[in-house]
Amino acid sequence: MHITVDDREKSSGLIELLANAGIKVTIHHLPCCDYIINKEIAIERKTGRDFLVSILDGRLFRQAKAMKNSLPRPIFLIEGNPFQVDMDFTPESIRGVILSLQVIWYIPVLFSKSKEDTCQVFRMLGDQEQAQTNLLTLRHGYRPKKLITRQLYILQGFPKIGPLLAKRMLEHFGSVRNVFTADRDALLEVDGIGKGVADEICRILDSPKCNVL
Repeated sequence: MHITVDDREKSSGLIELLANAGIKVTIHHLPCCDYIINKEIAIERKTGRDFLVSILDGRLFRQAKAMKNSLPRPIFLIEGNPFQVDMDFTPESIRGVILSLQVIWYIPVLFSKSKEDTCQVFRMLGDQEQAQTNLLTLRHGYRPKKLITRQLYILQGFPKIGPLLAKRMLEHFGSVRNVFTADRDALLEVDGIGKGVADEICRILDSPKCNVL
């Protein structure tokens, strides 16, 4: 797991906690967020009070717009309880802003109780991203950026090849090119690929170009 941390977060105390947890940390200036996990998950971290202050000064939704425009998977993380901050906000107004971020902006909002809890949330997010990236369905207009997800995206273009079979094929053959040059018997060595699927893959790879009307 690797986390890139904005240089303005040096005094947060989180960098030390992350490093002590065995997580590789790199410090850079990040213009649109505070943390990026595995180059995929971007997090804007706010204490409960800063969350409310950012609503008052208009900063929150400017940040939401910048994150949506620049980052693949943005998240807001609120550290502490904004409903218990001594500021002139009603619970309804706070809840309304959170719902707006989640429903209108499509940006998840996570909560943590403390810096230590935030460190655990980051670790869980990183573990989930690493475990699930290779198993996500990658078609339907999705345009992956990581090499591994690009490879799986290509393999899922074959009929009846979902995320799990694509992962097995890549692990078995070692590369997409090796999959493309594999014969029927080699394809059948992959757990989950039967004769019908292997025949269809070979038919697609071996058939000459046909005219498209």
